[in-house]
Amino acid sequence: MAVALLRFALFAEFAPWFLFTPAVVVVTLTLGGGAGMWATLLSTLCAGSVLLDVPPRGVLSPTQWAASAFYAVTTSGLVGLVVALRRALLDSDAARRDLVRAATTAAEREAFLESVLSSSTDCIKVLDLDGKLAFMSEGGQNVMEVSDFNAIAGCPWPDFWTGSGHAEAVAAVQGAREGHSASFVGRAGTLRGTLKWWHVAVSPILGPDGAPHSILSVSRDITALRESEEERDRFVRLAENSTDFIGMAHVDGRMFYMNDAARRLVGLDGAEIPTLRITDFFPPEDASTVAGEVLPAVVRDGHWVGELRFRHFVTGELIPVLHSVFPVTDPDGRTLGYGTVTRDFRARKRAEEDLHFMNGELAHRLKNVLAVVQSVALQTLRNASDLRSASQDLSARLVALGAATDVLTGASWRSADLHALAERALAPHGALGTRILLDGPRVALQPQVAVALALALHELATNAAKYGALSTDAGHVGLSWQVDGAGPEARFRLAWRERDGPPVAAPTRRGFGSTLIERSLRAYFGGTAATAFLPGGLEFTLDARLGDAALVGGDP
Repeated sequence: MAVALLRFALFAEFAPWFLFTPAVVVVTLTLGGGAGMWATLLSTLCAGSVLLDVPPRGVLSPTQWAASAFYAVTTSGLVGLVVALRRALLDSDAARRDLVRAATTAAEREAFLESVLSSSTDCIKVLDLDGKLAFMSEGGQNVMEVSDFNAIAGCPWPDFWTGSGHAEAVAAVQGAREGHSASFVGRAGTLRGTLKWWHVAVSPILGPDGAPHSILSVSRDITALRESEEERDRFVRLAENSTDFIGMAHVDGRMFYMNDAARRLVGLDGAEIPTLRITDFFPPEDASTVAGEVLPAVVRDGHWVGELRFRHFVTGELIPVLHSVFPVTDPDGRTLGYGTVTRDFRARKRAEEDLHFMNGELAHRLKNVLAVVQSVALQTLRNASDLRSASQDLSARLVALGAATDVLTGASWRSADLHALAERALAPHGALGTRILLDGPRVALQPQVAVALALALHELATNAAKYGALSTDAGHVGLSWQVDGAGPEARFRLAWRERDGPPVAAPTRRGFGSTLIERSLRAYFGGTAATAFLPGGLEFTLDARLGDAALVGGDP
């Protein structure tokens, strides 16, 4: 309509149609084909109205009708072309926007994948079909301690593995070439030589034709997990091989683990344990202590250690144990149950009892020895003519007493070997085996008898050295003993005989030595003891019941 008004005002003498064509094109491009056709119809009518002012006025000539029709047809065709052009432009603009959008999405996806690959602690690699390295993720380079990937690009990936790992890698690459996926666990070093354990997954990357055209390998560092598994295995082996009772129970007290030593200790070899509870292992009085004191202390303090008693499930024996309890927790610190490492204290208790007995026995023996020392000292001082001789005699007698105690100590004060006792008591007085001859079977003297005999032998040897056979170079002494019969009622006989010494004469008075020799031996041995002053030399004989003098048979 605007063009028609412009045409009527300014261009009335020109052809009425050419000004309408650009307007129709603009309307079509702007508003579309429908608006373009309406614009064509309207422009034809407007042009026709202009022609009514051209003679013959008021009507259109046949030529004008033909020209108007031609205009309408050509303009309609032009509208169709413009519509196609407009559609192409719109499609091109949409395609451009889609392309920009796709490029943006691809860039975002690529950035995301790069971020994932760089952040991942897995070593992600792409291999060619020959198994050679073509790509390694940034995170993979970090975990493999690779500073420059170009230095290893193209290297055969299986060559990074040794031993069984190399064979597994070769098999995995071969399987991926054939379209199969595989996984394995192996040990391989980083580029800096750090040995690590890896879990490896290998799979084919398929091309457009569906056939493998490259290989994906993802390796995960499981060194820490492997070490924790090895630590767990070491703990399991330690628990299984331990000689201590090792057990675990749920928080409600139900047992779920016992090692072999635990089962043996309480008589549950081969038995099922799920029905057992913690308190079942203790006698009633100790079970109440466990329930009321031990387990609450574990919850409160984190552990408990003390002496308790286990109950043997077969014999009913009460077994003293050192019982330690600790909580079993999950990674968050929540208590899942209780664990125990318990040690059999029977051997220790027996040792303590033995020590107590030994202390008592030692005290008893010490009292006896002190009594003997007191008696020897008193008698020595009473019969001594002067202080110097008293000191010498007392010293010598205490040495003899020490020899007896040495022999007794070697046998834990339970007995004294007669031959060893005689050697220790007589060694200071002459050459054993030449001038002092010992002869007799093995006899284990009782402790109190051994002390008395050691003192008596010392007195006999001292007298022989002063007055008898050992006072001359040619004299000698024979100490012999024998056992006649068997068992406690057998007779034990001992004889001291001096030969080749000076003439023998009975003393005018009996000193402490003679009294000690006869009276003490007669008292301790419970038999007869006699000294005879014969022309050939002094003889001392002892005759006693074997059961009173020595340990016989199964005596302790």
